Amino acid sequence: MSELFIAIQCEELPARFINTTTSQLSSRVQALLKGIPFGTVRCWSAPRHVAVAISDVAPSSPVQEKLITGPPVAVAYKDGVPTKTALGFARGKKVAVEDLEIVESKRGPVIGVRIKTGGEKTIDRIAQGLQSAILGIDFPKTMSWGTGEYKWARPIHHVIALYNEQLIATSVAGIETTKTASGHRLFPETFEVNNADEWVQQLQQNRVEVQAQARRTNLIEQLKVAANNLGATIKDWDLVDEVVNLVEWPIVITSTFPEDLLDLPPKLLVESMKLHQRTFPLYKDDRLLASFLAVTNQPYATDPKVAAVIADGNKRVLTARFYDAKFFYAEDKKTPLPIHGERLKGIQWIRKGGTVWDKSVRIKKLAAGWAHLFQADQNSAARAAELCKNDLTTQMVIEFPKLQGHVGRLLALETETETVANAIEQHYMPLYSGAEIAHSPEGRVVACADRWDTLVGCFSLGLKPKGSGDPLGLRRAANGLLATFLQANIPIDLKQLCAGTSNGDQLLAFLFSRLQASFADVYSKDLVNAVFATGDTTPVALQARLEAMAKLAAGEDFGSIRTTFKRVMGLTKEHTSTRYDPALFQKSTENVLHDSFSAVQQKAKQAAENRDYETALFALGSIKSDVDNLFDSVMVMVEDESLRNNRLGLLRSIADAFRDIADFTLLSTE
Repeated sequence: MSELFIAIQCEELPARFINTTTSQLSSRVQALLKGIPFGTVRCWSAPRHVAVAISDVAPSSPVQEKLITGPPVAVAYKDGVPTKTALGFARGKKVAVEDLEIVESKRGPVIGVRIKTGGEKTIDRIAQGLQSAILGIDFPKTMSWGTGEYKWARPIHHVIALYNEQLIATSVAGIETTKTASGHRLFPETFEVNNADEWVQQLQQNRVEVQAQARRTNLIEQLKVAANNLGATIKDWDLVDEVVNLVEWPIVITSTFPEDLLDLPPKLLVESMKLHQRTFPLYKDDRLLASFLAVTNQPYATDPKVAAVIADGNKRVLTARFYDAKFFYAEDKKTPLPIHGERLKGIQWIRKGGTVWDKSVRIKKLAAGWAHLFQADQNSAARAAELCKNDLTTQMVIEFPKLQGHVGRLLALETETETVANAIEQHYMPLYSGAEIAHSPEGRVVACADRWDTLVGCFSLGLKPKGSGDPLGLRRAANGLLATFLQANIPIDLKQLCAGTSNGDQLLAFLFSRLQASFADVYSKDLVNAVFATGDTTPVALQARLEAMAKLAAGEDFGSIRTTFKRVMGLTKEHTSTRYDPALFQKSTENVLHDSFSAVQQKAKQAAENRDYETALFALGSIKSDVDNLFDSVMVMVEDESLRNNRLGLLRSIADAFRDIADFTLLSTE
């Protein structure tokens, strides 16, 4: 068995494309090997190179023989001559009638044929399917080149296709496969390779590191050393994820910008460094420095003279941007934030959805109405909502879109209270799944009002996510809304919230799908299903149930508790009445269970109403032994209807008390 190696060399891929391109190439090549045994899979990636190597690939798919039986011999032959039935069977199996044989079966003698499958050569399979595998990789955007016949993320230059160190002759996008490649653009000489390891080594010698993890480790180490040399620290490590896929041979250099630019808001400087230049800001004692670290793809940057030229270039570009920002900020400050908002009347929110000004009016009304739920100051919440979108018209936000909210806060501090200013910036929180929610009550209510208005407006227009597409960010809006409700403990009932809105049922279903997905990241699927079966539509109440059930599930007695009360719920599934008469009890175990349940029923109910489901479960769980004793001493499903219904009524009462917390019948026993 031998190695299959596929490598693509192309123009620089966007950093955000590289990981998915590598993953898809790997899965698509493996799909070509369906039915062919193979071993381990290795992948490599860099801006201009993606590759996959699969070890121990068999030369062909296994040959298998299968006996297919047909009609009885008496029907297939007459006087030893094949009938139309035999001829039809042979024709259907694409064999000559002479290849048919007689075999014994449960039906007696029948005709049959032995069909061989497999044996397809690996080289043939790859040669026939490689182009469709590569060109079938899904990209957010593609481009065409040459005659425009083919499309891919970027123009393809070379495709290496080797099996057992031999070239697999085929073509991809009009390019014949080859055994040659080239490294860094400054090292353009081509070289020949026979396997994956040779390819990796030759690229390294030509200043391309295709091992993404090695490139990442090297980059981080250089950044740490450079920062330490300046007595500084790096906070924005998230930038590494992008930068590592922007360079093939990372070299870190140090540069500076004029000290007077530190008078600008630090967040503006940091955002510009990260967004426009992909450079790393430096800090000392939490104070931003005028020094920064740039990552270059220039392998000769280890030469101090070359590094100085690159550092100066980064300095000039950043300085120019900063001085532009300084001018924009000064101009924006000349106009009060409320006046900036006047221009929102001319900005469309979404098609048929009115202007951003209209949206601000709606958010203000919502925030004022919800303020008490968030324990927020109504006037401050309404004012923050009224102004929360005004900075979208400023020159600063137009130039630096990620500063929306922050610029609003800075400008609001000129005329508004700090509470209002902070809420304006915080209303964009959480920025992504798992991020912090707004810190202040006013920020939280404006954040929720904004997202709710977006969801209601889009669903009313029939604009909802389809498949993986979500151009309006409705999933993100829903996630942020629900995260704020949950983390801020806001007891809003989603069903009541959606009632009366256009397409309210669809919106409710959408919100519940997002809620269920977020819970599934934390709790087991059966717990989520069991709790959602209660029919409660208040997220904080569902979360409280899940927390209580998770604690119960972590206990040593959970298995036996689950078994007992799952049996109670299952047995009473069809019996909906909770009516029973203790006077009809025949066994002492019935009376004992009635007494013990009566003793805890009200306590459990009161605890559940206060969303203290842990206490409710503990109280109800205390009657487990009495339930078990009942099952041991009596037959519930007796022929006497009145006696049977009486026992079922008692058990149904217990089942309903548990069912208010979770449906135990949905709990997995695995």
